[in-house]
Amino acid sequence: MLKPRTDRQETYEPLRDKTLFNVLRQQFVAEFGYANKVIFAEAMIGRILQTIEAFVQPTALLKPGQLLWMAVAHDGQKHAHQPLQEIPQTPVILDLVTDAELRALAAGQAFDEVRQQRLARLLRQAFAQGGVLAQNDLAAITLTHRKQVSQAIRHIQETEHCILPYRGSVQDIGATLTHKVETIRLFEAGYLEPEICRRLSVPHDLESVENYVQTYKNVLKLLERGFAPREVSGILAISEPLVAAYIPIIREHHPDILARNPHFQEPSSPS
Repeated sequence: MLKPRTDRQETYEPLRDKTLFNVLRQQFVAEFGYANKVIFAEAMIGRILQTIEAFVQPTALLKPGQLLWMAVAHDGQKHAHQPLQEIPQTPVILDLVTDAELRALAAGQAFDEVRQQRLARLLRQAFAQGGVLAQNDLAAITLTHRKQVSQAIRHIQETEHCILPYRGSVQDIGATLTHKVETIRLFEAGYLEPEICRRLSVPHDLESVENYVQTYKNVLKLLERGFAPREVSGILAISEPLVAAYIPIIREHHPDILARNPHFQEPSSPS
């Protein structure tokens, strides 16, 4: 029986596949017909990389305080449930330390505040270069526990009223619901779907936005008919966390729907 993977293994082992070798391997397999000749492709890539290494000095591209990191390519695809070796990757140059941060630290600014701003900056730098970092990327780069990274991202988004471009929010993998919730908040604010596309922190096509809005309308209809959130999830084939994420919006804009739904009635106190 296989031993369960530890939290550190879950966090850091996948990052070992973020290599130029796997970027080329993915391209050979997906774009050049080597799906049934992976061994030959890997041998060719090995020789190519040896040649490149003999002629290229990557460190010459970096300035003090910078590092070269492999990010998942922002190619418009979700790549959910795919191992990193099968996902397109792109190199990004990140400022690990900046003069502004050193100045802030020297002036006595709290370490947590500087760290949070650094995490946000790293995400934005990668995104500007066509890549997206995951939370475990940030955990490895800054030697910060993944839970702390998640908390910092949540804090920045809440205080700055923004959506940071990390892999979960950009590609909607895992339990991330930010795009859908952001879309519906704009919809309830009175914006039409084409305008919502332009206002989203990460651009979406019109079809995606229309699907989000229609799903939300279907949730409203089913809750109005008295179905429980779990039943709504099953009927519409959407996740329970998504339904739960819509409840505060519905409570704000359509309180009458929840007031009539028996599953949201407060238990009467005993007389």
